[in-house]
Amino acid sequence: MKKIGIFYGTTSGNTTGIVDEIEFYLRKDDYQTYNVADGISEIKDYENLILVSPTYGVGELQEDWNNVLEEFKNIDFTGKTVAIAGLGNQFAFGESYVGAMKILYDAVVKNGAKVIGFTSTEGYHYEETEAVVDGKFVGLALDEGNQGTDTPDRIKEWIEKIKPYFN
Repeated sequence: MKKIGIFYGTTSGNTTGIVDEIEFYLRKDDYQTYNVADGISEIKDYENLILVSPTYGVGELQEDWNNVLEEFKNIDFTGKTVAIAGLGNQFAFGESYVGAMKILYDAVVKNGAKVIGFTSTEGYHYEETEAVVDGKFVGLALDEGNQGTDTPDRIKEWIEKIKPYFN
């Protein structure tokens, strides 16, 4: 398996905890983790990417991701395999749950990426979200505040599902 680049943004620290769990399930694999607050220039060095962002406001990217969004939208993702994970609150923000995932998804698909890691919407309780395409989330949807006990199993299953595509 080729090296994986994990890129994330965090404000409250919840996303850092999620990234720690992702790293735990990748501990036997070759990966490097980057906080997008420090920039995203290293994205070009990876064929395999995991992008992680919480959603703020009404379906908006986390601030550090938002600060690099224009640069991100100009990256050529041709030949890259991308998996996306998003955090959100499905009850308080049920009308825009994990909307940040869709922003990242749209940018990478537009620029040639192969996106993997779509997940079922079963077991979630949101009103609507743009982060669903063809009946599935465009990545791993997590709600630490309301379903935090489900997070470790969801991450484990998701990592097992996406790893074979990172060849």
